[in-house]
Amino acid sequence: MATIEDLKAAMSAKAPARPDRYRVRIPGLNAVGDILCQATNLPGRQITTTERRIGMVTQKMPYGFIFDDVSLTFLLDNEYVIKNYFEDWHEDIIGFDTYELKYKNDYSKTVEIQQLDKETESVVYGVKLKNAFPVTISPIELGDGLQNQITQVNVQLAFTDWERTT
Repeated sequence: MATIEDLKAAMSAKAPARPDRYRVRIPGLNAVGDILCQATNLPGRQITTTERRIGMVTQKMPYGFIFDDVSLTFLLDNEYVIKNYFEDWHEDIIGFDTYELKYKNDYSKTVEIQQLDKETESVVYGVKLKNAFPVTISPIELGDGLQNQITQVNVQLAFTDWERTT
């Protein structure tokens, strides 16, 4: 069984990853999006299975994979630059005046999320979301009790697949 000393030795050999050190790159949003992004998540992947029975033994057999949408939380400036960007992207997906759905190749983008090293800002882990697009722009909460706070918006990105870049 591992001791606290084993844990200390393992963590001193390699620094722990810090969840507050990250970068998000969204085409067309430039550095403003990265600066104003307050939280995100790296995607996971779940292998989907079905049960297969051979004789008396039942076992799970893989047949595909699924993953959840990636969530991004942004601070909003007084011009709502981030919200306008994602609303325009939504308009590129479905014309709200024409109700016409565009082709996925015309509106999807590659989005990068990178975990950074605390000291050097170098990328320690990164992913590319392939064919990403915003499926949800959350409502924005306003209220008298929210004084001295900065307005935020949450965006959910769907994507076809993702790959590790580091």
